[in-house]
Amino acid sequence: MKADPEIPLSALLGRGATWTGDLAFEGRVRIDGIYRGRIYTEDVLEIGEGGLVEGEIDAATLVVSGTASGGVRARRRVLLTSTGLIKGKLETPRVEVAPGGRIDAVVRIG
Repeated sequence: MKADPEIPLSALLGRGATWTGDLAFEGRVRIDGIYRGRIYTEDVLEIGEGGLVEGEIDAATLVVSGTASGGVRARRRVLLTSTGLIKGKLETPRVEVAPGGRIDAVVRIG
C-alpha cells in the first residue's frame, strides 16, 4: 500500500524532528517525525512508520504507517498500512486497511 509514486516528494519532516503550526502544500509530503497542528493539501500526505501527527488533517489522499491523532478528513481515500493507527475522528469516502492497521475513531465513510 503506497501513495501514487508519480507524485514527487515535495518535503520531508525526518525522524527526530518536531514541528508545530499550520501547513498547506502541493504534491506529496512525508512526515517521519512529530507534527502538531493543522495540515491541508489537495494532494498526498504520508505519515511514515514512527511518524506522529496530532491535530487536524484535511488531505485528498492520506497514507498512514505511523499515527494520526485528532480530526482526519481525506477527500479521496485513506490507506492504513499494517503499522498505522488513526485516533479521534475519520471522514473519507474510501478507506483501505491492511491487516494490523488500527482505527480507534468515530468513522464516517461516504
